[in-house]
Amino acid sequence: MGECRMGTGNVADTGVPAGCEVAIIGAGPVGLMLANLLGAAGVDVAVLERNEGLVPLPRAIAYDAETLRLFAQVGLFDTIADGLIQDPSVVYFNARRTKLMEMKPPRGVFGHSALGTFYQPNFERALLTGLERFASVRVAFNSNVTGLAQDSRGVDLRVDSPDGPRRLSAQFVVACDGGTSATRESIGARMVGSTYVERWLVIDAKIENHGVDNITFFCDPRRPVVQLPAVGSRVRWEFMQLPGESADTLMRDDTIRTLLAPFAKASAVTIERRAVYAFHARVADTWRNGRIFLAGDAAHLMPPFAGQGMNGGMKDAANLGWKLAAVIAGSAGADILDSYETERAQNVRAMVSLSRRLGAVIMPTNRAVAGLRDAAFACLNLSSGFRAFVRRGGVLPPPNISRSALTGRARDALVGQMLPQPEVSAADGAAPLDRWIGCHQWLALGIGADPAAALSRRDRAILDRLGARLASINGRADAATLSLACCDQSFLHWAKRNRVSGVLVRPDRFIAERLDPRANLQSLDPFAGATAVAAPESTGAGRDIPATAG
Repeated sequence: MGECRMGTGNVADTGVPAGCEVAIIGAGPVGLMLANLLGAAGVDVAVLERNEGLVPLPRAIAYDAETLRLFAQVGLFDTIADGLIQDPSVVYFNARRTKLMEMKPPRGVFGHSALGTFYQPNFERALLTGLERFASVRVAFNSNVTGLAQDSRGVDLRVDSPDGPRRLSAQFVVACDGGTSATRESIGARMVGSTYVERWLVIDAKIENHGVDNITFFCDPRRPVVQLPAVGSRVRWEFMQLPGESADTLMRDDTIRTLLAPFAKASAVTIERRAVYAFHARVADTWRNGRIFLAGDAAHLMPPFAGQGMNGGMKDAANLGWKLAAVIAGSAGADILDSYETERAQNVRAMVSLSRRLGAVIMPTNRAVAGLRDAAFACLNLSSGFRAFVRRGGVLPPPNISRSALTGRARDALVGQMLPQPEVSAADGAAPLDRWIGCHQWLALGIGADPAAALSRRDRAILDRLGARLASINGRADAATLSLACCDQSFLHWAKRNRVSGVLVRPDRFIAERLDPRANLQSLDPFAGATAVAAPESTGAGRDIPATAG
């Protein structure tokens, strides 16, 4: 199952197949990314989407370095690179246009722009086209899932399709069917959290030579506003709905002209989309029922102020994809899938909390509260350390996962961090580190040492069975270890600061634990004896579950 089965032609509208290994409900960015990850592992995948095709309108607009690294991991970064606005500043102004804070993170240690904007339809087209590489992936539009029933052997899906009612059997189902997910309700999960009272008018527009270079938050209590550059001639504005205003009033042409007047001439603006949204801060209380999983907005909804809505879903896909592939290949039992929610949920709740705090900075409409905020920032900005912390993006936590059976259990801050990605060179040239790691490949990495010498006999045998890569950076290596050279000072300082001589890196690029020849690696225990797929326990086994999903 580890090889990539290539296909040709358009995978879309291929009809609902009779069976597959993984059924993905929803062809948004998260579902399509997960399909690419599974397709790269040769998994038999069916993507079911109730709409006629991809949604041609922008919704998500911000990316982070993890999302770009994931596009590179599935071999699609070059297809989206020209459509990215990379490394813009993020600036916060108060009502008097005094700068409260500014973020401009340097090009990150993960090999990609730390933040920026994109045009969602381009992302989704790239992901859908990318599926044409895999003979094992099929996409069926106009296919609405109306029911699910699972037992210890798999899941039976009822689907309304253009060809009439169909049934599809799958080993596993991943619901990427959005914030109103019917699958979430059908498996007994409920969203926990709150919805903001305030609503926002979102305007996506085209305006030639707009000159908008930065992401700007206007923290004005009279009406908070957000302005973002998008791809080409596009700009997005977000205006808070004030007390007493209705959504219908905000959507009127005359209202929009008034709101845009400080930013652009109405005659120069072509509006592509207008919508009024309520922002949510909610996380599902369970992400799994037996063989059925939730991902993306189906599992969590977060305010947009930290830019983690779609990016959080991409992290779900990265975390779950390689685990499903391993279980289906028989490399591990299905109990490793319990680690999905264990590793992701705490991180998601922390990002929801951070988004709420950032929202509290820009959203107050009470002038006294806004004045106290301005005074607090005036004091904080007297510190060069605070300004430097904010500017380098210190407000946003680095990528991490929580401990699970697939990480080491030692008290070690390195465990659960994402491995940095330096520029390295080998005999055949220089490139980012991920160039030498397969999409679903484990990595035993030595820094100044050969990792082969830091593995127990058992762990070396497991990693050989998993097809792992052994690599050494700036160290001697035997014939089985890839020798790489690195002059990237930020990476070398990271390794020195964390006293890294050898680490085990999972296929999702997170560090499982340090290498240690004196003991077997705990994170490899689940792979020690697995030879066949183990059936998961299912709290919904045999239960007919109605759903309407897409």
